[in-house]
Amino acid sequence: MTNKKNKLFVFFFSLIPGAGEMYLGFYKMGASVMFLFLGTIAMAASLFPPLFYLTPVMWFFSFFHANNLNSMADDEFYAQEDDYLFHMSPDKLRRLTISYRKPLACVMILMGLSVLWNHLWAGFHYIAQWLPIPHVLQSFLQYWVRSIPRLASAFLIIWIGVKLIRQKKDSLDESE
Repeated sequence: MTNKKNKLFVFFFSLIPGAGEMYLGFYKMGASVMFLFLGTIAMAASLFPPLFYLTPVMWFFSFFHANNLNSMADDEFYAQEDDYLFHMSPDKLRRLTISYRKPLACVMILMGLSVLWNHLWAGFHYIAQWLPIPHVLQSFLQYWVRSIPRLASAFLIIWIGVKLIRQKKDSLDESE
C-alpha cells in the first residue's frame, strides 16, 4: 500500500523523472516514466536527435505528477492504483512485441548499424585528415555520411507509420 510522504522529499525526488512516483510507492508508474525518459535520451543521442525536444515534456509530466499525487486528498490518494504509464502489463507488452516483431527488429538493427556507422566514420575521419582530399569535398562527405543513419531511421519511421495506418484501415474495412 502506498503512503503519503514528506512534501520536501517528494519535491526533491520528483526532480528525477520517475523517482518521485517510486518514493510515493508507485513503483510501476515510476519505473515506466524513468525508462521512457532515459530511453528517449538514449534514442536521441544515438539515432534521432529531435527526440531531445520531448525530454522537457516528460520531465515536467513526471515532476507535476508526483507532486500532484502527494497533494491529493487522502481518500483520492489511497484510491490510486500503481499501474504502468501506458497501462502496459508485461503480458500486454509481450503480445505487442510478438505482433510487431519485424518492425522492432528493424529498429534494433538500424540502431546498431547507426552506432557502428558513427564509430567507423570517426575512425575514417582521422585517417582522411592525412589524405590529400580537398577540405570542401571532405566536408561534403562528412555531412552526407553522418546523415545516412538519420535518413534511414526517418524512412523506417515513415514505413512503420504507413504500415500502422494500413492495418487500421484494413481492420475498419473488415468491421464494416
